[in-house]
Amino acid sequence: MRAAEWINLSAFCFLAIVGWRRHLPRPRRAKANAIAAVGIAAIGLAVFAGPRVLPPLAASVVRDWLPYVLMLMVYWQAGQFFTRVDTGIQEKLVQLDGRMVTPLLARLARDRAGRSILTGLEIAYLFCYPVMPMSLAALYLMRMGHEADYLWKIVLVSSYLCYCMLPFIQTHPPRKLAWANPVPLPKTKMRALNLWVLGHASIHANTFPSAHVASSTACALVLLRLAPGVGLAFLALAISIALGAVAGRYHYAADVALGALVALVVFWAAM
Repeated sequence: MRAAEWINLSAFCFLAIVGWRRHLPRPRRAKANAIAAVGIAAIGLAVFAGPRVLPPLAASVVRDWLPYVLMLMVYWQAGQFFTRVDTGIQEKLVQLDGRMVTPLLARLARDRAGRSILTGLEIAYLFCYPVMPMSLAALYLMRMGHEADYLWKIVLVSSYLCYCMLPFIQTHPPRKLAWANPVPLPKTKMRALNLWVLGHASIHANTFPSAHVASSTACALVLLRLAPGVGLAFLALAISIALGAVAGRYHYAADVALGALVALVVFWAAM
């Protein structure tokens, strides 16, 4: 089995075990276990059945791309643990943003140039979803598809360290707290799209640290090592995603900083 497959297997099992050890409502525990069962079955099919029914290249490509689907499943599995709010931690995060973020947002929202910057950051934040497939596609285009497992190893560990904190630290994302957002943000089509995606595909909970920032930073670091020129472009994108996460109130500033730090530590450890 590849490293990415072991990591996914470990994440599914960890969250399933935590679900049994914590006071989780029965329907949520059942859903978390069902997601784990489907994910583990998908890994088994890709590893053991795929090479028997598919040509070698096709079987390898399936295993290259499967981690992206499994990553979404781990995210939804972790979301089953969001049953309460740690108000003390949430208030500290809001207070920190009030000192660091709110004044800057007020300045940007004041004029047309600032509002254009905020709109650009909304566009950047939307790339937190395709940045991983884009990174894998970049490896393919550079004929470095054999590095796919290395990419996923860094991305998955970075992201799952964030997801697996959700059973222990639970907060609402800042966009859900009207009292924590004194600065009205521009109501653009791009912001409406981001909110629509989050409304239909997210777990409606805040990941602390930010998994979006961790995964995009991890992609950039891997590509910086393998192809510095391409990596610089992905690094610029990762920074823009991080800024967009804070500016759009999708994450607290502390989430973003810690998410980037998690990716850096994981990347350094893998070296």
